[in-house]
Amino acid sequence: MEEREGQGRGVPEWALRYDAGEYPHYAVTGDAVALALEWRGGAASLRALVVVRGSEPFRGLDAWPGGFLEWDADPTTRETALRELHEETGVEEPDYLEPLGSYTQDGRDPRQYAGHPDPATGEWVRTGARVATNAYLMLLPRPAGLVTQQEEVTGAEWADVYQYLPWEDLREEKGRRAAREVLGALGDWADRAGADARERIDYAYGFGMREWNEERVAERRRLLFDAGLLAEARRDRWGRPLGDAGGFGREMAFDHRRILGDALARLRGKIKYIPAALKALAGDEFTLDELQAACEAISGRPLHRANFRRAVAETKGERNTRTPRIVVGTGKRRPRAPGEPGVAPELFRFRPGIVRARLDPSLRLPFLPLEPTDGDEA
Repeated sequence: MEEREGQGRGVPEWALRYDAGEYPHYAVTGDAVALALEWRGGAASLRALVVVRGSEPFRGLDAWPGGFLEWDADPTTRETALRELHEETGVEEPDYLEPLGSYTQDGRDPRQYAGHPDPATGEWVRTGARVATNAYLMLLPRPAGLVTQQEEVTGAEWADVYQYLPWEDLREEKGRRAAREVLGALGDWADRAGADARERIDYAYGFGMREWNEERVAERRRLLFDAGLLAEARRDRWGRPLGDAGGFGREMAFDHRRILGDALARLRGKIKYIPAALKALAGDEFTLDELQAACEAISGRPLHRANFRRAVAETKGERNTRTPRIVVGTGKRRPRAPGEPGVAPELFRFRPGIVRARLDPSLRLPFLPLEPTDGDEA
């Protein structure tokens, strides 16, 4: 009667007949995929904000801050993700936020199988619900201070993204060696799996890293999963490890490493055509060397210094109308430490009006070639 009086109309016929109990039970969560650049000297590292789960399933594993949508409190899962981000880590809403994707894979959350045997019949009584999540990519210019405020998590940290995806960081020999090890293991798997697997490896890993596409993160991770080379591929339906839980890279709870791979691929593509994404990580002012280090940390590849400068900033006496110049000098300089040699470098900022624009054509980052070795062949 309260609803009738409030609306001034009767309850529609379909609402009287509809019963959600006739359909499979679903639950919805929101996950905050927060990334930031950490600076030490002139070097940049890409960091992910993760929490350590304090309860089962996956107690002790890294996960994204997130939780279940609250029926009355959260209009959408965006609010869920932001609320959980603050409650679990103390981090406020960042300036840059966009939907990353919806994850609905059957079995992605073992809680869907929860239940108990019926005392009388012995049949399994299901009490769980299939859990879907909406993930949101959030970018910060620096890692924010963390305060763990919930019992559900035992800690939080800004972890190096490439701990989870070590084969994606090709800036130095350590990462290139990890990629070659991955290729070797995938090659052994392809010998058993057949020609289709070999074609997938060639596409995802650029024919032995000779034609590497940094944006194919999801394809490379999926290959490792299908080959059983990730810990996440060696779990039973309850999320427990089956035998040796080892594998390449640091394990994450649920399908959260898959979500990380999708986030990294999105970010690597987006910095080429949406300056707002790069600005959200690089900050308001920076030297060209710092901007280059940011792009290298995100892309996982070294860049040609002189060509990078020509690609992003107009030089004196040159005006290229075909390629977008996205930054301009501020007239200020970065102070050098006492005793540090050389001229203080100029500070740059993004051009007004271009930050929210979509670049056409997109920025072509001048990557240095990856030197193949004998071990590059899969």
